[in-house]
Amino acid sequence: MSQYYAFYSETVEYTYYFFKTSNGIIYEVSFRPTPYLFETSYPFAENVFESVIKVIEKSSKTLVPFDKKVKRRIAEIFYHFFSDKQRIIVYICDTADARHRARARKFGAWFEEFKHGQFVKVDATIDDYSDIVYLNSLILHTDNLHFVEIIDAFRKVTGGYSEDK
Repeated sequence: MSQYYAFYSETVEYTYYFFKTSNGIIYEVSFRPTPYLFETSYPFAENVFESVIKVIEKSSKTLVPFDKKVKRRIAEIFYHFFSDKQRIIVYICDTADARHRARARKFGAWFEEFKHGQFVKVDATIDDYSDIVYLNSLILHTDNLHFVEIIDAFRKVTGGYSEDK
């Protein structure tokens, strides 16, 4: 048995993973097919997924307490999802509560801790007309057959890039 929280997955329209912490908090990690992010002429378009990590249930209205097992469980879920090395994940930090920069920092730190030389993350920002900055990341396995082409396509879609990790 894993030293982290047990999880289960299901695939309906999307692939969902769920786990419950010792504090009674239930997390959902979903991977939604998003082939439309890139032109359909790209051979990898069908392997693009948007990832969403969210708390779907907690026992109180207070902040979610720090729990180091959560990041390990999420990393393990990503490893499980990437059992197909041709999959590509796009992660967009939610801007609804203006905490998107904090989310990007946390996710970036988690990525650095768990990438183990197998994954690459490319970060990009997109500014919209209302001065909202959307922080985006592309994550792919280093053994992806279309590695360079994927990164180039992501840069074109986002209008450039801010930093490669």
